[in-house]
Amino acid sequence: MPWRSLGAIQPRVSGWRDYRPATPPAAGAAVFRVSPKNLSVGVIFRTYALVRFRSVQEGREIVTRARRVYPRPEPMVIDAEIPREVRGTGVQWVPQVMKMVYRNFIGSTNDGKWVLEVEEFVRTAAPPELAADNDTTPYWDREDTTLDVTDVLGFD
Repeated sequence: MPWRSLGAIQPRVSGWRDYRPATPPAAGAAVFRVSPKNLSVGVIFRTYALVRFRSVQEGREIVTRARRVYPRPEPMVIDAEIPREVRGTGVQWVPQVMKMVYRNFIGSTNDGKWVLEVEEFVRTAAPPELAADNDTTPYWDREDTTLDVTDVLGFD
């Protein structure tokens, strides 16, 4: 299974809440899937959530840009804007969530206790014959143009 759950938390208006930390891969983007859960049918939601990623490196806190997640049944995939020079160093990034109220509904947040689950995309290792190759086509579909058969058959 390529997705690993980092937890499911009920967002609060009072402040940021932390999930379990994730370690982004050395190559490629850090990809996360955010899924709202425990949604009530027929409820008009007056809130949404902000999701961001935080890390502390050398005593300095680094946070990514926050993304809006609405309480809808379909999941949202996020490419986290984690700096390339930090990826693969073993530094852990902590997903955080905070609930926000729409401007028109301030003072009225009775929209159910929905939960937000964050999952980390886990990359599986590629077979060795494909991992060292930069071409995107499978090795069994390629034509080998490096072998010259004209000398073998006696042609000039």
